[in-house]
Amino acid sequence: MPPTENAFRNVRYELMRGREATEAVARCPVGYLPVGCLERHGDHLPMGLDTLKAHRICCRAAWEMGGVVFPAHHYAGIHGMTPEQIRKHSGEWGNLYTDATAEAHLTDIVRQIALIGIRALVLYTGHYPQCQVDMAARVALCFENDACIRVIPFAEPMVLQGDHAGVSETSLMLYLEGSLVDMDAIRPINYQDHGWNETTDPARASSARGESEARSILAALRRELEPTGWLAPPG
Repeated sequence: MPPTENAFRNVRYELMRGREATEAVARCPVGYLPVGCLERHGDHLPMGLDTLKAHRICCRAAWEMGGVVFPAHHYAGIHGMTPEQIRKHSGEWGNLYTDATAEAHLTDIVRQIALIGIRALVLYTGHYPQCQVDMAARVALCFENDACIRVIPFAEPMVLQGDHAGVSETSLMLYLEGSLVDMDAIRPINYQDHGWNETTDPARASSARGESEARSILAALRRELEPTGWLAPPG
């Protein structure tokens, strides 16, 4: 089982008190900014799945390796669509934000994060489309020559063969926060919505698979962060 939410209190920036936050940043100036999408993920997973799992994995990374996790942002999901497509995805699927909203907002947040003393920031997207990965990369590029902060764009498809609310994402959520998953709510219409097949069928999901995938993600995050020299020493 993963650590409880209470165990993560000491790494979550919004739950820290006063100088506790500035001291945590000074002690290990590594930050994690989880982002994702608000949209339909079958009928068995929460609307904010992408961001919720990203936040929990970032908390686990900070808990194991050091650093501070900033509040998650549910920005993403409408990718260069026509007005008709935007109406469909906002009206039927529940998307709230456009790519432009996300990119401008996140770039400004990273500037503020640099000002409080973070030197290495993981911009972690739990939303899979390449346009979302590209957006995170563009935000990171804005800080390529910044002497104060290095931004590391990170996406789960760098490690996993991701799917949309299928066996992989469902397994991750079963492991990270199983109470948010209702496997009995998987219905035939969801297979039509998402195009799941025998390989991606969420009915095959398990917490054990989710744990294995989470460990793979954490190992990849460590490989990305170790060259910065900012990770907390083991123990």
